[in-house]
Amino acid sequence: MKLLRTVEAAKKEIKELQEFVLMVETYKPSTLEEKILKEYALLGSISKVVEKINDEHGRETIDGAFVTKLITSKPQDELHRRLKTNYLMKTRHQRTKSRKKSYY
Repeated sequence: MKLLRTVEAAKKEIKELQEFVLMVETYKPSTLEEKILKEYALLGSISKVVEKINDEHGRETIDGAFVTKLITSKPQDELHRRLKTNYLMKTRHQRTKSRKKSYY
């Protein structure tokens, strides 16, 4: 949970979260990729998404690299855009840590 500075900031965050929940709940996936995005929105874990999709569609249908590549690809709709933004913020520390820092 974020630190809220004002009541207005809290109201704004509540509204954004409610919009996100409504978007995910009303999202109708028509392709496997859209189903993966919806499952990621619901579960928040790439490994759980892989496990669930593989259970439903047969063993080794997808892997974690496929889900990661899908999430970080060019967004096709608003849900995908929000998921990509959240994923990149969530994994920022891993991506910046792996870069070599050169001071010379």
